Amino acid sequence: MNTPKGLTSSLAEPIVQFVAFKRMQGYEYSYGLEVLSHFDAFLTRSGYARHSLQLDILERYADAIAQRSHSTRAGRLSTVRQFSFYLHALEPESILLPPRLIHRISRQIRFYALSTVQIGELMAATAILNPGHEILAECIRFLIGMLYSTGLRISEALALTLGDIDSMSSTLFVRRGKFRKERLVPISPSTCEALDQWLGCRAQYAGSEPSAPLFVPQKNRRLTRDRAYRIFRRLCIHCGLKGEPPPRLHDLRHNYACACIAQWRHKHEDINALLPVLANAMGHTTYQDSEIYLHIDAAALREAGDKFKQHVQHVTEPQQ
Repeated sequence: MNTPKGLTSSLAEPIVQFVAFKRMQGYEYSYGLEVLSHFDAFLTRSGYARHSLQLDILERYADAIAQRSHSTRAGRLSTVRQFSFYLHALEPESILLPPRLIHRISRQIRFYALSTVQIGELMAATAILNPGHEILAECIRFLIGMLYSTGLRISEALALTLGDIDSMSSTLFVRRGKFRKERLVPISPSTCEALDQWLGCRAQYAGSEPSAPLFVPQKNRRLTRDRAYRIFRRLCIHCGLKGEPPPRLHDLRHNYACACIAQWRHKHEDINALLPVLANAMGHTTYQDSEIYLHIDAAALREAGDKFKQHVQHVTEPQQ
């Protein structure tokens, strides 16, 4: 990617160096560059001539974007704070952006729980797509099953090619993960069986070269995200799956993570110790990122409460 240009402030050079540093770490950093370009323009407009950051200019920048939404403001100030750490390492007299300037608000986790029965209903409902489009129905049916059984992001699934499939080791190679993170994703025997069936159906409509897309809704056409979204929404409505907000394809990824946690809990595994395994499978940079998927439903809480109550009664009852 090209070195950022058009920066004009007294801190333009360290900003360019910082962006290059982030990209060397594997981050695309397009959003970060956009934010720092805005910050650079602000410094120029303000007539800032120092080669280090001072508290006054940081407070003025926070005031300048005060009318932005909470998420936009927090995102911009967080990026500038990252840059302030980098600049402080080069110029110790440079001030770190104070955390108090970043007014964070708690983010509500959007999640729609789907049972295995409901997943089966969604897959069966693809039959309504059949008239004249048998390949489309099969494609969406397999997509839903794969997302639910692997935890892939929709963008990762749609980017898969035939060359990314290793049937011998039962793995998928994700080349275009978030933050350009590559990884191998294991697939279960049932998913392997479904994959073989899909490949047999697909062979009539698309080529078999390694670069050919895995998901094709019609002859030699790659399935797009927008089309997948529209069809999934149609299937949800057909199956009576409603809500505010309604189910999304991304909820299949959430449910995969929840299923993993539930299975480990059922087997009395150490969930905290296994979070890094889940993080690696889902393509997270740290295992803390996986904590967003630890949704505990009311039934699980009641079950835990009942077990605790039984334990307390057992401990406090007089010994015979």
